[in-house]
Amino acid sequence: MSEQMVSIKGFDKAKVLAALYNGARAQGAGFIHYDPTPMGEEEARELLQGATYFDYLKGRVMKVDLSGDEIDPWGYDRDNGDGAVAEIVAALRHTDDVNPEEVELRHKEGTRDAAIYVEEHVDDMTHSTVPIVKLGLGDLAHLIKPKIKEVLDETDEDA
Repeated sequence: MSEQMVSIKGFDKAKVLAALYNGARAQGAGFIHYDPTPMGEEEARELLQGATYFDYLKGRVMKVDLSGDEIDPWGYDRDNGDGAVAEIVAALRHTDDVNPEEVELRHKEGTRDAAIYVEEHVDDMTHSTVPIVKLGLGDLAHLIKPKIKEVLDETDEDA
């Protein structure tokens, strides 16, 4: 995982949030709230009025704090791919576009990979053998399965 902070000094934080959101993937139970629609600057600006730390947004895993001039990429990169924050910020710097082709592709590929994994495990039930609890998705399968089908059908059409 990336350990080096990523500078966002001089960037409009609404653009940074929108670009990171647009590059993030859905995963796990987040598929229940997954929305494939890209985020624009205005929506991001509204969200930043209420918070600067984002764990999940519309089912997409974020794990970012935008309160300063640097982002610790550890959580975002852990779930969205090593170097993802740096690559997305570099794309934003280069294009000034919150959803350039490389960011959109990162989102689609990551979401498809996560959907395949969830599809394989969606009927797993939660198991507890103290001191370890293995959380399954079986209790949420009826909510997750339609979303997984939607993601996989959409990506099959794009292929």
